[in-house]
This record gives sequence, structure tokens and C-alpha cells, in this order.
Amino acid sequence: MLAKGTKDLSLVYSHWLGKSVVMLVVIRQCYLPMPCHIVAESVGDVRVRIQPGWEIDIRKDLILTVEEVVIAAKDRVN
Repeated sequence: MLAKGTKDLSLVYSHWLGKSVVMLVVIRQCYLPMPCHIVAESVGDVRVRIQPGWEIDIRKDLILTVEEVVIAAKDRVN
């Protein structure tokens, strides 16, 4: 159920929910590539899973780019 006013929000990161991505995050003028899975999105934060059992919230204003990780068929493990 959506609360009043939240249905008008533009959820930018919801396209990548559940996919493997690499986010470029800036913290104190350091640019950090962060491989993760996007789990959820709120108005100001994105919840990501770094590894099983470890999720953190990242402020949207710290995220510079997001790229989906695509593994070529020949490199996949059965």
C-alpha cells in the first residue's frame, strides 16, 4: 500500500532491484566502486546487499553512477 504522496516519487534505482550492479560512490572525495545488489529504495537512500547477510543504506547524493554487471555466457559457471 502506498502512503499519500509517495506514489508521485520518481524511484530512479528501482530498475536495478535484485540485479548485480557496480555503484560508484564518493565518500570524502574518494571514489569507490562498490559491487552489490540493490535491495530497496526510499526517498533519500538505496539499500544494497554487499554480501549475504550484510545490507547497508547508501544516501542517494553519494551515488555517482550505477552499472549492471553482465557476465558473458562463456564465463558463467553451471
